[in-house]
Amino acid sequence: MVEITDSDFSVDDIISRMNNPEVGAVIAYVGVVRSYSEGGEVAGMEFDADETAISRIRELEGEALEDFGIKEVAIVHRVGKLKVGDKLLLVAISTAHRQSAFAACTSIIDAIRVIHSTWAKEYYKGS
Repeated sequence: MVEITDSDFSVDDIISRMNNPEVGAVIAYVGVVRSYSEGGEVAGMEFDADETAISRIRELEGEALEDFGIKEVAIVHRVGKLKVGDKLLLVAISTAHRQSAFAACTSIIDAIRVIHSTWAKEYYKGS
């Protein structure tokens, strides 16, 4: 499941939908807007509805399912203007064993960070 939204999301609601009797592990990563970046003190971030970035995120779901043998992937990414402390990303993985869940989650997060390098706009305090 991949969801691109301009609204906040409930981590608990998404994880509860991943319930499966064959699953022994569900892990979740929640990315939030932090107050400091290499450019200085951050006031917020913005992600537009860039179709290329969104399409690439959708591809990550299939790649993770194939490459890591996991049961399910949930990727939720916010678009629009976000302030410090807002949730911007959820990556949740369900699978039989934790090792593949952690590996898949790390792989997805690393790929999304690359996408962010051209997609994310940071706003700094005082600018």
